[in-house]
Amino acid sequence: MKVHLKVERTSGGVRVVATGDYEDTIETTLVPRERIGRFVADLILDRVYLKGAQIIVNDAIAFEVFDANDNFDEFAEIIQEAQGSGI
Repeated sequence: MKVHLKVERTSGGVRVVATGDYEDTIETTLVPRERIGRFVADLILDRVYLKGAQIIVNDAIAFEVFDANDNFDEFAEIIQEAQGSGI
């Protein structure tokens, strides 16, 4: 499975657009900025089983093989950082 995540800052929060073998758009404005990475990661993992997936975040390979049990904290941090500075 290959999943591309495009993380974009919005005026009120963050939007994550997933394409590839899993397609979805997650948009949030009510989550504290310092928790957005964990919130988005939780939401993605609630919707799709990604063990063994290749995950590409903002056109850079984040994980060749993703396992939520082993890589969850790193996954949340990558999403948090992908929003850019100021979040």
